[in-house]
Amino acid sequence: MPSLAPVPHPDELFIGGAWTAPAAGGRAPVVNPSTGAVIAELADAGPADIDRAVAAARAAFDRGPWPELSVEERTAALRRFTDALKVRTPAINETWGAECGATVGWQQGLHDLAAPMMFEAAFAEAAATPLVERRDGPFGPAEIRREPFGVAACIITYNGPLAYIGFKVLPALLAGNTVVLKLPPEVRALGHWVAEAVEAAELPPGVLSVVTAGADASRHLVEHPDVDIVSFTGGTAVGRQILRSTAERIAPCTLELGGKCAGIVADDIPLEQLLPALVPGLVAFQGQVCVALTRVLVSGRRHDEVVAGLVEAFKALSIGDVADPEVTFGPVAVERTRDRCEASVARAVADGATVAHGGRRPSGLDRGWFYEPTLLTDVTNDMAVARDEVFGPVFTVIRYDDIDDAVRIANDSPYGLSGAIFTNDGDLALGVARRIRAGSFTTNTVGGAPGHPFGGYKQSGIGREMGPEGYLEWLQTKSISLASTLFMDH
Repeated sequence: MPSLAPVPHPDELFIGGAWTAPAAGGRAPVVNPSTGAVIAELADAGPADIDRAVAAARAAFDRGPWPELSVEERTAALRRFTDALKVRTPAINETWGAECGATVGWQQGLHDLAAPMMFEAAFAEAAATPLVERRDGPFGPAEIRREPFGVAACIITYNGPLAYIGFKVLPALLAGNTVVLKLPPEVRALGHWVAEAVEAAELPPGVLSVVTAGADASRHLVEHPDVDIVSFTGGTAVGRQILRSTAERIAPCTLELGGKCAGIVADDIPLEQLLPALVPGLVAFQGQVCVALTRVLVSGRRHDEVVAGLVEAFKALSIGDVADPEVTFGPVAVERTRDRCEASVARAVADGATVAHGGRRPSGLDRGWFYEPTLLTDVTNDMAVARDEVFGPVFTVIRYDDIDDAVRIANDSPYGLSGAIFTNDGDLALGVARRIRAGSFTTNTVGGAPGHPFGGYKQSGIGREMGPEGYLEWLQTKSISLASTLFMDH
């Protein structure tokens, strides 16, 4: 039976620069999704622990050196943190696979390759952004200052924790904020390795605390009056709750929420070029990716050919325990996700959809939270399976009449996170991209452009991460009039 390698300080939380036992002695199980077995019990944060983390962040911001340091000094300290993360990445990846079902390929793509690039992008944006400038205006000159908000709550999800640190936590800290990083229960063990990296970096106490908690403690963090800004990545339903909470005290928040992304297959792209580009955009991390192309739009002329190709590609996936590096498709992270997949497919079939592949638990894998990669045809865009985010390996093929019809279907969604077109016609690709109501768009790939601003339209979120736009989300602007000062000087 797979087990979890020992993690640092299993009975403690990292709060205010030190390891400390949970105030209420809370512990929670870690379940291996490949087996359904409990493989560890680790510290669990409660509301009192959140209070301690926020108080430490408040003190570090109000009375500590962090916001007064130069960007260069903060960068040097945070490079120690990212270096410590890189040293621990093999242990982080092994832990991530054991507790979350991340395949070796997904570990390598997100943590070994993408995360270090995002770390460097965050450092570069901070170095390139002036925090003070002088401007002339109709009523005289002014000093324009960009200043941190204060205490930031960074709430991330489980499908790429180190990447989220790169485009959420690092920019917040580089801007001079102090941070309470809240991880979800699905990566409880991984959080201990992140916390140990914070400890190794010797950041000032309270600058970055790391807690893992469930819904009640998370809600307490969002509602805490001493939290000045909230950044959340997760589902739209929870995003609505956060927006209501922060609106109550008029606190800023950024929300990167759900998606129902459409991938438009143009008629000109041959199947042998399409499939290697499209399939990874569907099945990466078992469909538990906000930018997964869960709606594949295909013309009636190409429909049967593309469906047949996708079915063969799904059959070729190696499904099993992600401890095996040859496995390309693991379990979903938690049992409720598998249950949601089953319910979504059952409703889709009742609504008239056809299961072209999958739609069940794979034979021979009786333990764990496995669900086959599922392809549904005869889907119309008004069906629940085409409108609601499943966040699992359930994908739909929807017919379109012409490109204008494809754009209409793609935009007919409450979401607007990302989209894609698969074509060899550059003019067509750019023309479609400009008409799609989504925060990012790609050609012959999926997921947006790393390092450039990312976020959603409509119910897919508020605000941006990465790029200068993402960095500026962590800074508020102050204007200081210099006209009277100049007058007094004379």
